[in-house]
Amino acid sequence: MATRNHRQDLRLARRAAAGKGSAWDQIIDLYGGRIFGLALQFSHDRAAAEDLTQDIFLRLFKNLRKYRGDVPLVAWTLRLSRNLCIDHYRRTRRERESVFLPEHALASMTSGLPDPREEAQRRELLRQIDEVLPELRENLALVVSLRDLQGLSYSEISALLDLPIGTLKSRLSRGRRQLIGRLQARHAACESGLLDDAELEAAPC
Repeated sequence: MATRNHRQDLRLARRAAAGKGSAWDQIIDLYGGRIFGLALQFSHDRAAAEDLTQDIFLRLFKNLRKYRGDVPLVAWTLRLSRNLCIDHYRRTRRERESVFLPEHALASMTSGLPDPREEAQRRELLRQIDEVLPELRENLALVVSLRDLQGLSYSEISALLDLPIGTLKSRLSRGRRQLIGRLQARHAACESGLLDDAELEAAPC
């Protein structure tokens, strides 16, 4: 397929923004699959990704008039989509009811904590991780979530966040250390009886 140039992109965006259905259909054909893939990586749920993709398309349509043709339309579209996916992540950080944590990630993140060999212990530890994660700085929580909770590779996260691998690994390391520190502090507080009844009800040990 021939490479599109900025002039073609600008013409297509202007036609779509003006309500030309064929132009909008072309944008969906060109970028719909990549936008859905992006949404799926952030939401880790197909139904949620479909809803998020629809939201992205609505926002994209409303913002097409702002496109000036100074960058490829695909880059502009994916940047807007990525920002909306991050906004979605921010809204849902505290709403997740369960998490998937690979065994190797669980081992690396729980050094110094009680051995979660029993399934009940493992579920409880996952619940605590899910509660503690929002306490981290957002940029650290995001990479920990994508890498350790959703199992994405370094290259996938690097492309998803437009982040150099070195920066990604640095953030992931800091995020894991902070997460472990908060889990250890919670266990220490529980064992020492420092939490009052209200705190125990809000975050049971």
